Amino acid sequence: MQPELVTPHKQGVVAAARQIPNRLAGAAGDLARRLHLPTTLAKFLIVGGIGFLINEFFLYVFFDSPIVWFFPAQHTSVDLGFVNDPDIRLLISSILAVEIAIICQFNLHERWTFRLRQREGLAVVRFFKYNASSAVSPIIIVVTTNTLTPLLGLSPYISSMIGVLLGFTWNWMLTSLVIWPKRAPQEW
Repeated sequence: MQPELVTPHKQGVVAAARQIPNRLAGAAGDLARRLHLPTTLAKFLIVGGIGFLINEFFLYVFFDSPIVWFFPAQHTSVDLGFVNDPDIRLLISSILAVEIAIICQFNLHERWTFRLRQREGLAVVRFFKYNASSAVSPIIIVVTTNTLTPLLGLSPYISSMIGVLLGFTWNWMLTSLVIWPKRAPQEW
């Protein structure tokens, strides 16, 4: 007599959610083998893609949806001394969306991408390091786009793509070398 097989649906949402990291690990391994990338880099790219989707979702929720009715109206500017005063709702929405994406990415990196690396210090310290390093990447993208477009006459889309590559390089180097560094095994 064979035991009854229980599907994740019958086990519940929690059991199905527990299987997601294993499925993502398999997908990352497959992607890494196809592209001849280190598995950690493939996982880093996947987490970055998830972070992008989370950012876009929450940007929509905070900026365009009626859920946050208590935010200032769209196109409400605040005098911050800039040439073009920013839309305060867009500013608040983009900051919150980026921070939520950073929090989600940190948790995915901590529990999946770099889980096999030895961790030193408190997780909260790694989180603040990751948060600070992640804030630099959007700055790199904006500066690159707004510098290369007029300076070299490039399309803003090409300049932005270069900025994204530079920002990705910054995030990968800081994340893999500073926040979750790979340590050589200690000999006794």
